[in-house]
Amino acid sequence: MAQSRMLILAESLEQPLGAQIQAILQCERSYRVDLREAPWPDRTAEADVCPDLIILVLPTSQERATHLLASLWAQAAATPLLLVLRAADLTEPFDRLLCGTVDFLATPLQEAEIRVRVRRLLSRGHSSERDQGHTHRPGPVELAQLVGEDPAFVAVKRKLPFIARDEAPVLITGETGTGKELCARALHYLSHRAGKPFLPVNCGAIPLDLFEREFFGHAKGAFTGASAAQPGLLAEAEGGTLFLDEIETLDLSAQVKLLRFLQDQTYHALGTPRLRQADIWILAATNVALPQKVQDRTFRADLFYRLAVLTLTLPPLRERPADIPQLVAHVWARYADPQRGAMRQLSPRAMEALCHYHWPGNIRELENVLRQALVMTDALIIEPEDLSIPLPPPSRHAHGASLKQAKAQVIEQFERVYLAQLLRVHQGNVTRAAQAAQKERRAFGRLLKKYRLA
Repeated sequence: MAQSRMLILAESLEQPLGAQIQAILQCERSYRVDLREAPWPDRTAEADVCPDLIILVLPTSQERATHLLASLWAQAAATPLLLVLRAADLTEPFDRLLCGTVDFLATPLQEAEIRVRVRRLLSRGHSSERDQGHTHRPGPVELAQLVGEDPAFVAVKRKLPFIARDEAPVLITGETGTGKELCARALHYLSHRAGKPFLPVNCGAIPLDLFEREFFGHAKGAFTGASAAQPGLLAEAEGGTLFLDEIETLDLSAQVKLLRFLQDQTYHALGTPRLRQADIWILAATNVALPQKVQDRTFRADLFYRLAVLTLTLPPLRERPADIPQLVAHVWARYADPQRGAMRQLSPRAMEALCHYHWPGNIRELENVLRQALVMTDALIIEPEDLSIPLPPPSRHAHGASLKQAKAQVIEQFERVYLAQLLRVHQGNVTRAAQAAQKERRAFGRLLKKYRLA
Protein backbone atom coordinates (compact mmCIF):
# COMPACT_ATOMS: atom_id res chain seq x y z
CA MET A 1 0.00 0.00 0.00
CA ALA A 2 1.45 3.37 -1.09
CA GLN A 3 2.14 5.89 1.63
CA SER A 4 0.51 9.32 1.63
CA ARG A 5 3.18 12.00 2.02
CA MET A 6 2.49 14.98 4.24
CA LEU A 7 4.58 18.07 4.80
CA ILE A 8 4.16 20.07 8.02
CA LEU A 9 5.51 23.63 7.83
CA ALA A 10 6.15 25.68 10.97
CA GLU A 11 8.21 28.80 11.69
CA SER A 12 10.46 26.74 13.93
CA LEU A 13 11.11 23.03 14.30
CA GLU A 14 10.76 23.53 18.04
CA GLN A 15 7.24 24.87 17.52
CA PRO A 16 5.05 22.53 19.66
CA LEU A 17 2.01 22.43 17.36
CA GLY A 18 3.97 21.11 14.40
CA ALA A 19 5.68 18.44 16.50
CA GLN A 20 2.34 17.46 18.10
CA ILE A 21 0.67 16.94 14.72
CA GLN A 22 3.64 14.98 13.39
CA ALA A 23 3.59 12.66 16.41
CA ILE A 24 -0.13 11.95 15.92
CA LEU A 25 0.05 11.29 12.19
CA GLN A 26 3.23 9.20 12.31
CA CYS A 27 1.29 6.53 14.20
CA GLU A 28 -0.42 5.70 10.88
CA ARG A 29 1.72 3.33 8.81
CA SER A 30 0.13 4.64 5.61
CA TYR A 31 1.44 8.17 6.28
CA ARG A 32 4.90 9.61 5.77
CA VAL A 33 5.13 12.89 7.67
CA ASP A 34 7.95 15.44 7.32
CA LEU A 35 8.31 18.52 9.53
CA ARG A 36 10.18 21.51 8.06
CA GLU A 37 10.65 25.17 8.71
CA ALA A 38 8.55 27.56 6.63
CA PRO A 39 8.64 28.82 3.95
CA TRP A 40 8.52 25.79 1.71
CA PRO A 41 11.70 25.96 -0.43
CA ASP A 42 11.63 25.50 -4.18
CA ARG A 43 13.77 22.37 -3.90
CA THR A 44 10.87 20.54 -2.19
CA ALA A 45 8.82 20.92 -5.35
CA GLU A 46 11.65 19.21 -7.21
CA ALA A 47 11.77 16.24 -4.87
CA ASP A 48 11.02 12.76 -6.12
CA VAL A 49 7.41 12.90 -4.93
CA CYS A 50 5.42 16.03 -4.13
CA PRO A 51 3.43 15.93 -0.86
CA ASP A 52 -0.18 14.80 -0.96
CA LEU A 53 -1.07 17.27 1.80
CA ILE A 54 0.55 20.40 3.25
CA ILE A 55 -0.15 21.34 6.88
CA LEU A 56 0.84 24.92 7.68
CA VAL A 57 1.08 26.13 11.28
CA LEU A 58 0.19 29.80 10.81
CA PRO A 59 2.45 32.42 12.39
CA THR A 60 0.77 34.87 14.75
CA SER A 61 1.73 37.73 12.42
CA GLN A 62 -1.05 38.28 9.89
CA GLU A 63 1.40 39.80 7.42
CA ARG A 64 3.71 36.80 7.71
CA ALA A 65 0.76 34.39 7.40
CA THR A 66 -0.49 36.13 4.24
CA HIS A 67 2.98 35.95 2.70
CA LEU A 68 3.34 32.23 3.43
CA LEU A 69 -0.09 31.43 2.00
CA ALA A 70 0.64 33.36 -1.19
CA SER A 71 3.94 31.51 -1.55
CA LEU A 72 2.33 28.10 -1.04
CA TRP A 73 -0.48 28.77 -3.49
CA ALA A 74 2.04 29.88 -6.10
CA GLN A 75 4.22 26.76 -5.71
CA ALA A 76 1.63 24.08 -4.94
CA ALA A 77 -1.76 25.27 -6.16
CA ALA A 78 -3.12 21.73 -6.63
CA THR A 79 -1.99 20.37 -3.24
CA PRO A 80 -4.59 20.20 -0.43
CA LEU A 81 -3.79 22.61 2.38
CA LEU A 82 -4.71 22.42 6.06
CA LEU A 83 -4.06 25.43 8.27
CA VAL A 84 -3.43 25.25 12.01
CA LEU A 85 -3.73 28.31 14.24
CA ARG A 86 -4.18 29.21 17.86
CA ALA A 87 -7.71 29.95 19.06
CA ALA A 88 -6.55 33.38 20.24
CA ASP A 89 -5.76 34.26 16.61
CA LEU A 90 -9.37 33.75 15.43
CA THR A 91 -9.75 37.49 14.95
CA GLU A 92 -11.07 39.51 12.03
CA PRO A 93 -7.74 39.73 10.09
CA PHE A 94 -7.33 35.95 10.23
CA ASP A 95 -11.01 35.41 9.34
CA ARG A 96 -10.23 36.97 5.96
CA LEU A 97 -7.53 34.36 5.41
CA LEU A 98 -9.65 31.41 6.55
CA CYS A 99 -13.18 31.86 5.33
CA GLY A 100 -13.84 30.41 1.93
CA THR A 101 -10.23 29.58 1.08
CA VAL A 102 -8.82 26.74 3.17
CA ASP A 103 -9.70 24.09 5.73
CA PHE A 104 -8.30 24.79 9.17
CA LEU A 105 -7.93 23.59 12.74
CA ALA A 106 -7.82 25.75 15.87
CA THR A 107 -6.25 24.92 19.22
CA PRO A 108 -6.63 23.03 21.44
CA LEU A 109 -6.03 20.26 18.91
CA GLN A 110 -7.92 16.99 19.23
CA GLU A 111 -6.28 13.82 17.90
CA ALA A 112 -9.52 12.44 16.42
CA GLU A 113 -10.28 15.74 14.70
CA ILE A 114 -6.79 15.89 13.14
CA ARG A 115 -7.15 12.36 11.77
CA VAL A 116 -10.61 13.03 10.30
CA ARG A 117 -9.53 16.28 8.60
CA VAL A 118 -6.41 14.70 7.15
CA ARG A 119 -8.30 11.68 5.79
CA ARG A 120 -10.96 13.90 4.21
CA LEU A 121 -8.44 16.22 2.55
CA LEU A 122 -6.38 13.29 1.26
CA SER A 123 -9.47 11.67 -0.23
CA ARG A 124 -10.43 14.92 -1.91
CA GLY A 125 -6.91 15.40 -3.18
CA HIS A 126 -7.12 12.06 -5.00
CA SER A 127 -10.60 12.65 -6.38
CA SER A 128 -11.39 12.68 -10.07
CA GLU A 129 -11.84 16.43 -9.96
CA ARG A 130 -8.21 16.94 -9.02
CA ASP A 131 -7.11 14.36 -11.59
CA GLN A 132 -8.83 16.43 -14.25
CA GLY A 133 -6.54 19.33 -13.46
CA HIS A 134 -8.72 21.56 -11.30
CA THR A 135 -6.63 23.62 -8.90
CA HIS A 136 -9.18 25.31 -6.64
CA ARG A 137 -8.38 25.52 -2.97
CA PRO A 138 -9.43 22.45 -1.01
CA GLY A 139 -11.80 22.66 1.87
CA PRO A 140 -15.58 22.60 2.22
CA VAL A 141 -17.37 24.35 -0.58
CA GLU A 142 -19.95 25.45 1.98
CA LEU A 143 -17.39 27.61 3.80
CA ALA A 144 -16.72 29.48 0.59
CA GLN A 145 -20.35 30.57 0.52
CA LEU A 146 -20.06 32.46 3.82
CA VAL A 147 -19.01 35.65 2.07
CA GLY A 148 -18.80 38.99 3.86
CA GLU A 149 -16.70 41.13 6.15
CA ASP A 150 -19.40 43.09 7.98
CA PRO A 151 -18.55 42.98 11.73
CA ALA A 152 -21.88 41.34 12.61
CA PHE A 153 -21.36 38.59 10.03
CA VAL A 154 -17.69 38.13 10.93
CA ALA A 155 -18.77 37.63 14.55
CA VAL A 156 -21.02 34.77 13.43
CA LYS A 157 -18.26 33.12 11.38
CA ARG A 158 -15.82 33.42 14.26
CA LYS A 159 -18.11 31.33 16.48
CA LEU A 160 -18.39 28.42 14.06
CA PRO A 161 -15.19 26.48 14.95
CA PHE A 162 -16.02 26.62 18.65
CA ILE A 163 -19.63 25.53 18.16
CA ALA A 164 -18.50 22.72 15.84
CA ARG A 165 -16.11 21.46 18.51
CA ASP A 166 -18.82 21.35 21.21
CA GLU A 167 -21.57 19.73 19.08
CA ALA A 168 -24.44 20.70 21.35
CA PRO A 169 -27.81 21.24 19.61
CA VAL A 170 -27.83 24.53 17.69
CA LEU A 171 -30.74 26.77 16.70
CA ILE A 172 -29.95 28.99 13.71
CA THR A 173 -32.29 31.95 13.27
CA GLY A 174 -32.57 34.54 10.55
CA GLU A 175 -34.82 35.82 7.80
CA THR A 176 -35.49 33.81 4.66
CA GLY A 177 -32.48 33.80 2.36
CA THR A 178 -29.83 34.78 4.91
CA GLY A 179 -27.93 31.48 4.51
CA LYS A 180 -29.06 29.33 7.43
CA GLU A 181 -28.49 26.04 5.62
CA LEU A 182 -25.07 27.20 4.40
CA CYS A 183 -24.18 28.02 7.98
CA ALA A 184 -25.37 24.57 9.10
CA ARG A 185 -23.26 22.90 6.40
CA ALA A 186 -20.23 24.90 7.51
CA LEU A 187 -20.75 23.71 11.09
CA HIS A 188 -20.98 20.10 9.92
CA TYR A 189 -17.77 20.28 7.87
CA LEU A 190 -15.91 22.01 10.69
CA SER A 191 -16.87 19.23 13.10
CA HIS A 192 -15.36 15.77 13.44
CA ARG A 193 -18.47 14.47 11.63
CA ALA A 194 -17.29 15.96 8.34
CA GLY A 195 -16.77 12.53 6.79
CA LYS A 196 -20.33 11.44 7.68
CA PRO A 197 -23.68 12.46 6.14
CA PHE A 198 -25.14 15.95 6.32
CA LEU A 199 -28.88 15.45 5.91
CA PRO A 200 -31.09 18.55 5.48
CA VAL A 201 -34.81 18.05 6.14
CA ASN A 202 -37.59 20.55 5.48
CA CYS A 203 -39.93 19.93 8.38
CA GLY A 204 -42.79 21.62 6.55
CA ALA A 205 -42.63 18.97 3.81
CA ILE A 206 -43.28 15.99 6.16
CA PRO A 207 -47.02 15.23 6.57
CA LEU A 208 -48.05 14.67 10.16
CA ASP A 209 -49.30 11.12 9.55
CA LEU A 210 -45.96 10.18 7.98
CA PHE A 211 -43.71 11.82 10.55
CA GLU A 212 -42.86 8.70 12.56
CA ARG A 213 -42.12 6.44 9.59
CA GLU A 214 -40.07 9.19 7.86
CA PHE A 215 -38.13 10.09 10.97
CA PHE A 216 -37.69 6.72 12.69
CA GLY A 217 -38.17 4.26 9.81
CA HIS A 218 -40.24 1.08 9.90
CA ALA A 219 -39.94 -2.70 9.85
CA LYS A 220 -41.43 -4.99 7.24
CA GLY A 221 -45.14 -5.48 7.88
CA ALA A 222 -45.34 -2.59 10.36
CA PHE A 223 -48.45 -1.31 8.56
CA THR A 224 -50.49 -2.08 5.47
CA GLY A 225 -48.29 -1.75 2.42
CA ALA A 226 -44.99 -2.03 4.31
CA SER A 227 -43.61 -4.81 2.11
CA ALA A 228 -40.02 -4.09 3.13
CA ALA A 229 -38.15 -2.49 5.99
CA GLN A 230 -37.27 1.15 5.44
CA PRO A 231 -34.63 3.14 7.37
CA GLY A 232 -35.68 6.57 8.59
CA LEU A 233 -33.94 9.91 8.56
CA LEU A 234 -32.17 9.11 11.84
CA ALA A 235 -30.61 5.95 10.43
CA GLU A 236 -29.55 7.74 7.24
CA ALA A 237 -27.85 10.51 9.23
CA GLU A 238 -26.12 8.12 11.66
CA GLY A 239 -22.74 9.46 12.73
CA GLY A 240 -23.39 12.75 10.95
CA THR A 241 -25.63 15.79 11.19
CA LEU A 242 -29.40 16.14 10.83
CA PHE A 243 -30.45 19.66 9.86
CA LEU A 244 -34.11 20.42 10.65
CA ASP A 245 -35.11 23.43 8.57
CA GLU A 246 -38.33 25.34 9.25
CA ILE A 247 -38.59 23.62 12.63
CA GLU A 248 -41.52 25.88 13.53
CA THR A 249 -43.78 24.06 11.03
CA LEU A 250 -43.81 20.82 13.07
CA ASP A 251 -47.19 19.92 14.51
CA LEU A 252 -47.40 19.71 18.32
CA SER A 253 -47.73 15.90 18.26
CA ALA A 254 -44.63 15.66 16.06
CA GLN A 255 -42.83 17.99 18.47
CA VAL A 256 -43.52 15.54 21.31
CA LYS A 257 -41.94 12.68 19.36
CA LEU A 258 -38.90 14.79 18.46
CA LEU A 259 -38.51 15.92 22.07
CA ARG A 260 -38.52 12.33 23.29
CA PHE A 261 -35.68 11.50 20.90
CA LEU A 262 -33.64 14.57 21.89
CA GLN A 263 -33.75 13.64 25.56
CA ASP A 264 -31.48 10.60 25.17
CA GLN A 265 -31.12 10.09 21.38
CA THR A 266 -32.85 6.72 21.50
CA TYR A 267 -35.70 5.58 19.25
CA HIS A 268 -37.29 2.52 17.77
CA ALA A 269 -38.52 2.00 14.22
CA LEU A 270 -42.21 1.42 13.68
CA GLY A 271 -43.10 -2.26 14.04
CA THR A 272 -40.07 -3.23 16.11
CA PRO A 273 -39.62 -3.11 19.90
CA ARG A 274 -35.82 -2.89 19.71
CA LEU A 275 -34.54 0.40 21.09
CA ARG A 276 -31.79 1.98 19.01
CA GLN A 277 -29.15 4.47 20.10
CA ALA A 278 -28.38 7.23 17.61
CA ASP A 279 -25.18 9.23 17.24
CA ILE A 280 -26.39 12.38 15.48
CA TRP A 281 -25.75 16.10 15.79
CA ILE A 282 -29.02 18.02 15.64
CA LEU A 283 -29.11 21.47 14.03
CA ALA A 284 -32.37 23.36 13.58
CA ALA A 285 -33.32 26.57 11.80
CA THR A 286 -36.24 28.95 11.75
CA ASN A 287 -37.15 32.29 10.20
CA VAL A 288 -39.74 33.17 12.83
CA ALA A 289 -39.51 34.23 16.47
CA LEU A 290 -39.82 30.89 18.28
CA PRO A 291 -40.16 32.51 21.76
CA GLN A 292 -43.33 34.18 20.50
CA LYS A 293 -44.66 30.84 19.24
CA VAL A 294 -43.86 29.39 22.67
CA GLN A 295 -45.97 32.13 24.24
CA ASP A 296 -48.74 31.39 21.75
CA ARG A 297 -48.50 27.71 22.72
CA THR A 298 -47.94 26.64 19.13
CA PHE A 299 -44.39 25.50 19.91
CA ARG A 300 -43.40 23.52 22.98
CA ALA A 301 -41.21 25.40 25.45
CA ASP A 302 -39.32 22.23 26.46
CA LEU A 303 -38.48 21.48 22.81
CA PHE A 304 -37.34 25.07 22.26
CA TYR A 305 -34.87 24.85 25.13
CA ARG A 306 -33.64 21.45 23.93
CA LEU A 307 -32.91 22.85 20.48
CA ALA A 308 -31.54 26.25 21.53
CA VAL A 309 -28.65 25.06 23.69
CA LEU A 310 -26.49 27.16 21.36
CA THR A 311 -27.89 29.84 19.05
CA LEU A 312 -26.72 31.68 15.95
CA THR A 313 -28.56 34.66 14.50
CA LEU A 314 -27.72 35.61 10.91
CA PRO A 315 -28.06 39.33 10.09
CA PRO A 316 -30.26 40.32 7.12
CA LEU A 317 -28.55 41.71 4.03
CA ARG A 318 -29.97 45.21 4.57
CA GLU A 319 -27.95 45.39 7.81
CA ARG A 320 -24.67 44.56 6.03
CA PRO A 321 -24.82 46.68 2.83
CA ALA A 322 -21.01 46.95 2.65
CA ASP A 323 -20.92 43.22 1.86
CA ILE A 324 -23.08 43.59 -1.28
CA PRO A 325 -20.19 44.22 -3.75
CA GLN A 326 -18.33 41.19 -2.45
CA LEU A 327 -21.46 39.02 -2.62
CA VAL A 328 -22.17 40.28 -6.13
CA ALA A 329 -18.65 39.30 -7.25
CA HIS A 330 -19.03 35.89 -5.64
CA VAL A 331 -22.39 35.15 -7.31
CA TRP A 332 -21.26 36.67 -10.63
CA ALA A 333 -18.23 34.38 -10.76
CA ARG A 334 -20.49 31.36 -10.23
CA TYR A 335 -22.97 32.09 -13.00
CA ALA A 336 -21.19 34.28 -15.56
CA ASP A 337 -20.12 32.12 -18.51
CA PRO A 338 -16.61 33.10 -19.73
CA GLN A 339 -17.10 30.84 -22.77
CA ARG A 340 -19.59 33.31 -24.21
CA GLY A 341 -16.76 35.66 -25.17
CA ALA A 342 -15.75 38.89 -23.48
CA MET A 343 -16.26 39.24 -19.74
CA ARG A 344 -19.76 40.49 -19.01
CA GLN A 345 -19.85 43.33 -16.53
CA LEU A 346 -22.15 45.29 -14.29
CA SER A 347 -22.22 48.99 -15.04
CA PRO A 348 -21.50 51.42 -12.19
CA ARG A 349 -25.18 52.41 -12.23
CA ALA A 350 -26.23 48.76 -11.92
CA MET A 351 -23.90 48.26 -8.97
CA GLU A 352 -25.30 51.40 -7.39
CA ALA A 353 -28.83 50.02 -7.75
CA LEU A 354 -27.81 46.72 -6.14
CA CYS A 355 -26.08 48.45 -3.24
CA HIS A 356 -29.08 50.60 -2.38
CA TYR A 357 -31.90 48.07 -2.71
CA HIS A 358 -33.23 46.83 0.67
CA TRP A 359 -33.31 43.09 -0.31
CA PRO A 360 -36.33 41.65 1.53
CA GLY A 361 -35.36 38.21 0.19
CA ASN A 362 -31.75 38.69 1.32
CA ILE A 363 -28.89 36.79 -0.37
CA ARG A 364 -31.23 34.35 -2.12
CA GLU A 365 -33.01 37.26 -3.80
CA LEU A 366 -29.68 38.84 -4.76
CA GLU A 367 -28.58 35.58 -6.38
CA ASN A 368 -31.88 35.29 -8.27
CA VAL A 369 -31.68 38.87 -9.56
CA LEU A 370 -28.13 38.44 -10.87
CA ARG A 371 -28.82 35.07 -12.44
CA GLN A 372 -31.93 36.41 -14.15
CA ALA A 373 -29.95 39.35 -15.54
CA LEU A 374 -27.34 37.00 -16.98
CA VAL A 375 -29.98 34.76 -18.58
CA MET A 376 -32.43 37.38 -19.85
CA THR A 377 -29.97 39.69 -21.62
CA ASP A 378 -27.00 39.19 -23.93
CA ALA A 379 -25.60 42.66 -23.28
CA LEU A 380 -21.93 42.79 -22.29
CA ILE A 381 -22.70 45.61 -19.87
CA ILE A 382 -25.60 44.96 -17.49
CA GLU A 383 -27.50 48.17 -16.76
CA PRO A 384 -29.97 48.92 -13.92
CA GLU A 385 -32.85 48.46 -16.36
CA ASP A 386 -31.76 44.82 -16.81
CA LEU A 387 -32.20 44.12 -13.08
CA SER A 388 -35.56 43.02 -11.72
CA ILE A 389 -35.42 45.42 -8.76
CA PRO A 390 -36.71 48.98 -8.24
CA LEU A 391 -34.22 51.60 -9.37
CA PRO A 392 -32.83 54.10 -6.83
CA PRO A 393 -34.33 57.61 -7.05
CA PRO A 394 -32.30 59.96 -9.26
CA SER A 395 -32.00 62.51 -6.48
CA ARG A 396 -30.20 60.18 -4.07
CA HIS A 397 -26.89 62.03 -4.38
CA ALA A 398 -28.46 65.48 -4.14
CA HIS A 399 -27.66 65.75 -0.44
CA GLY A 400 -24.20 65.58 1.13
CA ALA A 401 -22.09 64.72 -1.94
CA SER A 402 -21.24 66.43 -5.20
CA LEU A 403 -21.77 64.74 -8.54
CA LYS A 404 -18.02 64.18 -8.80
CA GLN A 405 -17.85 62.54 -5.37
CA ALA A 406 -20.90 60.35 -6.01
CA LYS A 407 -19.52 59.25 -9.37
CA ALA A 408 -16.14 58.38 -7.83
CA GLN A 409 -17.83 56.24 -5.16
CA VAL A 410 -19.83 54.26 -7.70
CA ILE A 411 -16.78 53.74 -9.96
CA GLU A 412 -14.76 52.53 -6.98
CA GLN A 413 -17.45 49.97 -6.08
CA PHE A 414 -17.61 48.78 -9.68
CA GLU A 415 -13.82 48.44 -10.04
CA ARG A 416 -13.52 46.46 -6.82
CA VAL A 417 -16.23 43.97 -7.88
CA TYR A 418 -14.96 43.73 -11.47
CA LEU A 419 -11.39 43.00 -10.38
CA ALA A 420 -12.48 40.45 -7.79
CA GLN A 421 -14.62 38.55 -10.27
CA LEU A 422 -11.82 38.56 -12.86
CA LEU A 423 -9.42 37.02 -10.34
CA ARG A 424 -11.96 34.34 -9.42
CA VAL A 425 -12.70 33.44 -13.04
CA HIS A 426 -8.98 33.15 -13.83
CA GLN A 427 -8.19 31.36 -10.53
CA GLY A 428 -5.88 34.12 -9.29
CA ASN A 429 -3.76 34.28 -12.45
CA VAL A 430 -2.97 38.00 -12.68
CA THR A 431 -1.54 37.84 -16.19
CA ARG A 432 -4.65 36.21 -17.65
CA ALA A 433 -6.93 38.55 -15.69
CA ALA A 434 -5.03 41.58 -17.03
CA GLN A 435 -5.34 40.26 -20.58
CA ALA A 436 -9.09 39.75 -20.16
CA ALA A 437 -9.39 43.33 -18.86
CA GLN A 438 -7.27 44.53 -21.81
CA LYS A 439 -4.91 46.30 -19.43
CA GLU A 440 -1.13 46.25 -19.12
CA ARG A 441 -0.13 43.85 -16.35
CA ARG A 442 1.71 46.43 -14.26
CA ALA A 443 -1.24 48.84 -14.35
CA PHE A 444 -3.56 45.97 -13.49
CA GLY A 445 -1.32 45.09 -10.55
CA ARG A 446 -1.53 48.67 -9.28
CA LEU A 447 -5.32 48.41 -9.29
CA LEU A 448 -5.15 45.16 -7.31
CA LYS A 449 -2.85 46.82 -4.78
CA LYS A 450 -5.17 49.84 -4.56
CA TYR A 451 -8.11 47.63 -3.55
CA ARG A 452 -5.96 45.20 -1.53
CA LEU A 453 -6.93 42.23 -3.69
CA ALA A 454 -4.66 39.19 -3.81
